[in-house]
Amino acid sequence: MSIKIKEPYMVDDLVVYFTSDSEAVVTDYDCRFELKASINRCECCTYRFNAYRNPGFQCRHIKAIRKLLG
Repeated sequence: MSIKIKEPYMVDDLVVYFTSDSEAVVTDYDCRFELKASINRCECCTYRFNAYRNPGFQCRHIKAIRKLLG
């Protein structure tokens, strides 16, 4: 899939809006939360808490970006 910058993509219940080739703003479909994320990091508290204990942890925001990038 070819990803376009500044175009929204639905992934399950998330909207992914790429701001660069490797970074995106990820929003819940109902616009409750807007987070910056990439294939390696995320601003969400789930990622920040779990990444310390498990360095390979991927939150659902990172998984959505990786799914789109293949």
